[in-house]
Formats: sequence, structure tokens, C-alpha cells
Amino acid sequence: MAENESVSAQLTIESLVKELERFRKDMTGEFMESGLSDHSDRIAQLEHDVSAVQSKLTTMEKENIALKASVEDLISRSKRHNIRVVGLPEGLEGKNAREFMTNLLSEPLGDSLTEPPELDRAHRSLRPRPRAEESPRPLIIRFHRYIVKETVMSWAKSHKDISYKGHKIKIYEDFSTEVAKKRAAFNKVKSLLYQKGVRFGMLYPARLRVSRNGVERIFDSPEAAETYKLL
Repeated sequence: MAENESVSAQLTIESLVKELERFRKDMTGEFMESGLSDHSDRIAQLEHDVSAVQSKLTTMEKENIALKASVEDLISRSKRHNIRVVGLPEGLEGKNAREFMTNLLSEPLGDSLTEPPELDRAHRSLRPRPRAEESPRPLIIRFHRYIVKETVMSWAKSHKDISYKGHKIKIYEDFSTEVAKKRAAFNKVKSLLYQKGVRFGMLYPARLRVSRNGVERIFDSPEAAETYKLL
């Protein structure tokens, strides 16, 4: 009788152990499924959030490019009446730079202008005054009429050696920083074309026009000119 009870107790313990093991496996499986499902939901939400952020970022980048282009256009338009005069020593213009530049331009351009050019303003470029050993700042001149400014630029292009009281000066368009940088990128190409005697010119805002053997080509970048093997 005691032996039977011992066997019965052993079976009961074994059954209990098996039941506990099954329960443990069931709970582990449910926990894993629940955990994986929860992680999957979170990953899906994160992917959705990242996609939304990327979409907004793309839109903002496009808007930023458009805004920069608009600002650049406004700056360029504001400078259409301007020129830069380089090479005049600091202080030579005295206290009235506008009157000084009116007289300076009237002398050599007397045959091209029916009257002294009307200037809205004239001033040195807005950067710190240079030291004695440094180059003088350019003078920025704004003409009241665009046609007069174009007349001055046309004259300057046909007169390479311009001087005033022994000082060699140069007259340039007053381009925005961005346009000036794009045009400067062509300097190496232009130098090589000049050495080879090839005719060229710059178109606004920054395109290179080359005339060679009766054929004219226009390039939007220095790389395009080099790819064409002009040089």
C-alpha cells in the first residue's frame, strides 16, 4: 500500500513538472510573439515618421533653392546700374566721391556722352580700410540711367589701358558675389584661350562664348569647355 502511494506521488510530481514545463513554453512563446509584434509596430511607426521627415526635408530643400535663386536675382537686378572702378588710391576721391567720379568719367568719355553722367551714388566697397601696403578698395558707382552705364562699359572694354594721374585703373561690372564666383571659375580656361589666340567673351550671368574657325559655341561651365577639348 505504501509502495503504491509512493509510485502515485512520483507520477503526480512528474506530471506536475511536465505541466509546468509546458506552461513555461507556452508563456515563452506568447511573450516572444507579443514582443515581436510590439517591435514590429514600433519599427513600422518609425519608418513612417522617417518617411514623413524626409518628404518635408525634400520640400524645404526645394524651397530653399528657390529662395536663394530669388534673392540672387534681386541682388543682381539691384546692381545692373553699377560699375566697379579698381586702382584708384584710397582718399584720392576726397570727401565727395560722386562729384569726383562724375568728373573722372566725363574727361575721357566726352565724345561718347552728350552730358556728364548722372550718378546716384559713389563710394568705396564696404570693407575695412586697407593698410598702406594693401591694394585700395574698389569704388562702386551707381548710374542713374542704365544706358549711360552701358556706354561707359562699352568704352572701357575698347580701351584696355586706362589711367588717371599716373594710376592705372580698370572698370568692371559690379556683379553679385555668387555671379562673380561663377565667372571666376572660367579664369583658367580664358587664360588658355587667350594664349592660343582664340576669341572669347563672357555672357551674363556666367557663360563662356567661344568663336573659333567661324563656329561659335557657348558653354555653361568650365568643365563643359574642357570636355569639348577646346584647349
